[in-house]
Amino acid sequence: MNILVLGGNTRELLSSHAAASEPHESCALLFGDEQEDRTVVREVYPARNADESPVSFSISPEELIRGYVKAGEMGLDVVGIFHSHPSSEAAPSGKDRQYMITNPVPWLIYSGIDGSFRAYILDGDIAEIRVC
Repeated sequence: MNILVLGGNTRELLSSHAAASEPHESCALLFGDEQEDRTVVREVYPARNADESPVSFSISPEELIRGYVKAGEMGLDVVGIFHSHPSSEAAPSGKDRQYMITNPVPWLIYSGIDGSFRAYILDGDIAEIRVC
């Protein structure tokens, strides 16, 4: 069983980033490491939603490169993708499902409706993983 561990004040940082980005989806890279059956998030790299949309997000290639360089400088890996759904539940959309194919890491989604965090990974099919 895979578990996504949100270290430190990760939840607060991500929910604040989501609130500041409304009405658009927010997005971020999650830095950390793998430990047995768990992915541990140690740092958040907030990104700008290049789509500027309430129903989709993208991170520019330049910002993605900066994020990967920053993770490497910190001795961490990009272990997850975060984004918010300002007015819907924390479940993958059709577009999310497409992008999970090219980004096979845990996807953490925040719901602006109820403040919940849920995580998913593509493992043949999309599977929900525990967040703690």
